Amino acid sequence: MKDHAVTLNTALRQNCLKNPGKVFIRYRHREITYEKIGWLVLGFSEFLKELQVKKNDRICLVLPRIPELVITMLAASDMGALCVPVNYTTEKPAVTAFIKHVCPKVTVVYEKLLHLVDLQTFAGTIVVVETDAKIKHEHIPWKSACYKKRGIVEARSNPNDLAYLNYTTGSTSDPKGALATHANVYYNTLSAIEAFKITADDTHLCMFASFAHPHEIFCRALFTGGTLALLEEINPKTIANTIMDDSITMMMGIAPLYDMLFSHCSGYNMSALRIAESGGMFTRAEISEGFKNSFGIPVLSVWGSTETSGIALANRPDDYRLDGSMGKPCPYYDIKVIEEDGREVTTGDTGEMVIQGPAVVAGYIDDNAEFLSDEDGFYKSGDLVRKDSDGFYHFIERKSGLLKVAGLKVYPLQLEIAIKQHPCIDEAAVIGIEDRSRGVVPAAFIVVKQGCNLTAADLSQYMRSKFANYMIPRKVEFVSELPKIGSGKIDKKRLKKLFEDGNI
Repeated sequence: MKDHAVTLNTALRQNCLKNPGKVFIRYRHREITYEKIGWLVLGFSEFLKELQVKKNDRICLVLPRIPELVITMLAASDMGALCVPVNYTTEKPAVTAFIKHVCPKVTVVYEKLLHLVDLQTFAGTIVVVETDAKIKHEHIPWKSACYKKRGIVEARSNPNDLAYLNYTTGSTSDPKGALATHANVYYNTLSAIEAFKITADDTHLCMFASFAHPHEIFCRALFTGGTLALLEEINPKTIANTIMDDSITMMMGIAPLYDMLFSHCSGYNMSALRIAESGGMFTRAEISEGFKNSFGIPVLSVWGSTETSGIALANRPDDYRLDGSMGKPCPYYDIKVIEEDGREVTTGDTGEMVIQGPAVVAGYIDDNAEFLSDEDGFYKSGDLVRKDSDGFYHFIERKSGLLKVAGLKVYPLQLEIAIKQHPCIDEAAVIGIEDRSRGVVPAAFIVVKQGCNLTAADLSQYMRSKFANYMIPRKVEFVSELPKIGSGKIDKKRLKKLFEDGNI
C-alpha cells in the first residue's frame, strides 16, 4: 500500500522540527545541521522572491556535488520554480546552447565553472558560488544571495507540483526535460529506502554526476532524517578516506569507481560500508567480485533512468547476483518485457522493458519530445532485456543500438563485454557502420592497456573463438580514449559522428 507522497520541503520541515541539531550535510570538514540548512533555504527563497522568480521560472544549476546544489533545489522547488541541472562536462558551446534553450531567470554557477557560462542576458541573474573570497565578480556572490534567515522552513508545494526538470543524458539522442514531480521523487526515494532498508542511522555518499539525478544525492538522507557526505572529486583515495572518516554506510557510484577503489585502496578499512550501489552502466563480474574480495561486501548493480526518476531495479544485499544483472524490480515499480506487438515474452527471451508506477514521470517539457508508452500506459524504456527464471533482469542492449547484420541480430554490449575480457584491453565500444552488402556491420573502438601490443588481426582471431563470423567487428580502430558524457557512459552518438567525420 502506497503512503501519501511527501514533498521535499515537507520532509525538510519535519526534520527541522524533529531533529534540528542533527547533521544533514558533511562537506569539507564542515557539519551543517538540518536547522541551518532550513535557514539557508529560507534565505535563498527570499532572494528569489526579490528577483520576482515565479512558478515555472527556470533556474539553471552549473554546480558540482556541493551544499549549494541542495539548498538551491530545496528553495526553488517549494516556490514552484524549476531547477535545471546543467551538464558542465561538455564544451562551452554546448553549455551555452543548453542554457539559452532553457532561458533561466537565474543561473547559479560554481566559480571554477564560470568560464563555461556565456555572460549574456539569456543566463538571467548570475549567482556565483565563490571558492576564493579574494576574487571579485560583477555577479552576485552566493553569500549575499543566501543569507541565514532564522525560522522554520515553509512547505507550500504539493505532491503533484513539479520539483525540477531532469534532463536525459543525451548519449543516444537529444536531451529531453523530464517532468519530475515531488510525488515522482518521493516514490523513487521510498522505493530505494525499502529495497535497501535505509534508516536515519545511515550516512550516504553519492558519487553520481550532480546533473544526472541530483535528488538521489540528498533525498534518501532527507526522507529518512539521515546524513549525507558531499565530495566533489572522484579520486579513489579521497573517497576511501571519506568512507572511513565519515563512517559511510551507503554509497552510489559507477562501475569504474569501484574498480579504482579495490585496485588502489584494498588496505583501507571500510567496515562501516553496508551498501555499494553501481548504476549508469554495465558492471562487470570481475569488478563486483574484486570489490567483495577486498572489502567484504558485493557491488550491487542497479538500473534506473531519468523517466523512472532514478533506480527502478536493484540487486539487494540479501538477494543479488555478481554477473552484472540489473536486479529485480524495486517497490512501486511494475515491469514487463514485451514483444514488438505488445505481448509479454517468455521467461528467458529478449524483449523491450516497459515500466509503470508512481515514480515514472508523465512526460517531457520539450514540445517535440514524444514520451513513448504502450496502450496500458507503461513507459517504453527502449532497453532490450531478458528476465531469468529467478526473477533477475539482464540488460542486453539499447533498442536503438541493436544492429541487424544482413538481417541477423547483433548486440554491441555482448561484444564489448567479451572484448574487455582480453587481458590487453582497457576499454571498448562497438557501434554499427554502414556496409554495402550487409547493410550494417559492427565496428570496434579499442583503448589498449599501457605496455600492451595488439593488432586488429589479433582481436579478430580472439573474437572468432567466441562468436559467429557475422558478429565479428569488420573494422577495428585503436584510440587513446573514448568520448564520454558526464555520467561516465561512453558517448556513442559522439563516437559515431567522430568516425563519420573522419576524426577518429
